[in-house]
Amino acid sequence: MIYRDLWPAIQQDILGAIAADDFLGTRLGVAVEPGDITSVINTKIAKIVGTGLDGKNGVGYLVLPIEKADDDNANMPGGPLKLTISVQWCENVVINNSLNGTQTPIRVYAALTEKILKLYTPVGLTQSLVPGRPVISEFTDNDNKNLRVGLVEFTAVEADYKPFTRVNRPQISVSGVGVQASACSPNSYQIINSSGAQVTVTAAAGATTYYTTDGTHPYAGNAAAQIYAGPIPITQPCLFRCRAFLAGQTGSDTAAANFWQ
Repeated sequence: MIYRDLWPAIQQDILGAIAADDFLGTRLGVAVEPGDITSVINTKIAKIVGTGLDGKNGVGYLVLPIEKADDDNANMPGGPLKLTISVQWCENVVINNSLNGTQTPIRVYAALTEKILKLYTPVGLTQSLVPGRPVISEFTDNDNKNLRVGLVEFTAVEADYKPFTRVNRPQISVSGVGVQASACSPNSYQIINSSGAQVTVTAAAGATTYYTTDGTHPYAGNAAAQIYAGPIPITQPCLFRCRAFLAGQTGSDTAAANFWQ
């Protein structure tokens, strides 16, 4: 599955969805990028609390980067992702309450934002946003006592996804007169004479199985890994590891057998 970063499209979509509303469309909005330093954010805040399209000023909003992405269902790893998205409304109380201000507190804008975004479906996703908890929080900025901030948090659930299906772990069987299984440790075998052992691997139909005998991870990018094509003779101590891969699925768990003298 090819990873595609949906954040830039979602960010622009949120700006558009909020601006498209008759009431909120008069307010300026700015996208905050990951890594924006404080001075940059302060410049953006100064811009958005400036004069809006309605000639009023004192209120604007920032669309923040996705802050968190985790599984929507913890019991289904690899299922749809849940993205936490935030819109932060900023109000310069002095400017906003002046004759040229909107004279509308940010909690009203935040509440309307909640209603708008609950009906909004992000780009690349097929499910509307769900408001997080708390839906709206309001606080005063420590550095600027005139600045009041209203934070609206939402979760976007990724409904159009490709689940991760893992290939079944290969099964290892060990045979031969030159080896005996350990009574104390599973998947551990003692080489008792030069005849050694034969290792047979059984994997899912159509899968390509890589194996190593030096303890490294068995996969195509490892020069020490080989493709399993039949029983492997083992005459020296080693850690035999194998893993199966199948197109369209996540590689299997690694199977292993330890041989010692």
